Amino acid sequence: MDRLRVGVLGVGVQGHLHSRTLATMPNVDFVGVAEANAERREKVAGEFGVRGFDTLSAMLPHVDAVSICMPDHLHEAPAIEALEAGKRVLLEKPMSISTASCDAIMARCADPDALMIGHILRFDPRVIRARELVAAGELGDLWHVKVWRSTSQAVGVGIWDRTSVAWFLGVHDADLIRFVTGQEVEVVGAIGRNVLSPAEADIVHALIRLDGGAVGTMENGWTLPHSRPSRADAGFRLIGSKAAIEVSLSHNDLLMVPREGGSAVNMDTYFWPSRTGQGAYNLRTELDAFVGAALAKTPTPISGQEGKAAIAIVEAIEQALAAGGKA
Repeated sequence: MDRLRVGVLGVGVQGHLHSRTLATMPNVDFVGVAEANAERREKVAGEFGVRGFDTLSAMLPHVDAVSICMPDHLHEAPAIEALEAGKRVLLEKPMSISTASCDAIMARCADPDALMIGHILRFDPRVIRARELVAAGELGDLWHVKVWRSTSQAVGVGIWDRTSVAWFLGVHDADLIRFVTGQEVEVVGAIGRNVLSPAEADIVHALIRLDGGAVGTMENGWTLPHSRPSRADAGFRLIGSKAAIEVSLSHNDLLMVPREGGSAVNMDTYFWPSRTGQGAYNLRTELDAFVGAALAKTPTPISGQEGKAAIAIVEAIEQALAAGGKA
């Protein structure tokens, strides 16, 4: 088999980005999209000239693999259905919303290599280079780490009724720390403050300890003003006995400034496809890895166990907040 038949489940923002990428990949037959919302389904299917299915069950007989881009709390059932049907599955992060749910998915996965978790930061060249430096011993003994990821309040307004800052943003950084340092993470405590949303903390600081002895912090929030040119502020710093590294993961390398109307905007040039879906970007590299492993029948690039490990960190942060860490 030299081409993979792939379908996308869920065509919201993320599913549309996956569709745009898959439609340009030379070793992929982009078969169709499964989406319960008829208007959205037909719009995306028409845009890419593929079939629209109202359920995953209807699409599965026509594909070899499926990219699941449903909301976080709806990951478990479709992942199990696709895996039990013998399909390769790319499951967007977070893998699910509890370690128990992750275990339920993996328990129904006869072939561990059939499941890949979509932790996109693992495919970012800046992150990969940092990991190489740490692995080569360039930093010496790791002393402390700091990782942060914030977005605008407009993002929170749209999703805070079904997720939290720790789940939506922190899951990226939970996996990032493990991936770059090669160490396991213990959550020592967490504190958060509710200033915008009806109930959940809008800014969270977690105190962590790595199994190599380093201490650190994770900062996540959706409190940035929407008028800020870069609506994402993210990065990490690692300090060791021999050297320190600092990586900015913010969108600030391309500034678009309208002459009249609107405001200046920093545009992402790393993570997501251009309007045509061409060129190099992290989602393309991620999907290339997924498709390549499926066609070559090689180990999954990011296993379910790796996905669960990130979930365990976020779960611990949420538990620390519930135990009295909210202000």
